[in-house]
Amino acid sequence: MSQPRPKTQTEQLLDAFIARLKEEFGRELAVELFPEKPSIYRLNHAVGAILVAYGKSTFGASEATEAVFQARSMSFQLTLVFRQLHGSNGAISFLDRIRECLTGWRPPHCDMACRPSAEYYIGEVQGLWQYGVTISTRATQLQLMGPEDGPLLKEIRFEEHP
Repeated sequence: MSQPRPKTQTEQLLDAFIARLKEEFGRELAVELFPEKPSIYRLNHAVGAILVAYGKSTFGASEATEAVFQARSMSFQLTLVFRQLHGSNGAISFLDRIRECLTGWRPPHCDMACRPSAEYYIGEVQGLWQYGVTISTRATQLQLMGPEDGPLLKEIRFEEHP
């Protein structure tokens, strides 16, 4: 029986974003991964939803000569789908609250706290208002290293020198 594959860094980060947003907004909104088929997505919540997706990464130059060690700047996309535009249950109010919730939060594996980098109006379709929020953070990308070749060190002898 094979072991289940551990989640990747990106999958763990998506889980962390979902957990953070559910902790803050789970009683008020639906919080879930962006749907596999957005064209058939249906908002089932009475107020709205936060849909979380991985956006992209850019990588800095390697910071070491003997292995790959580089900064990974990442963005995560939040899509807000709301039945109301204004008021305490509207998309505009939640844009501010979501930004406040994530700004300064440090997800696991990251060496830089989250910061908003963009907000934008997506549109209105059949009475549902949609906005996008881009949240950025940074982690480190490391080369996977296996055991080195060559003989193993089996015995250590220390000698004192006068």
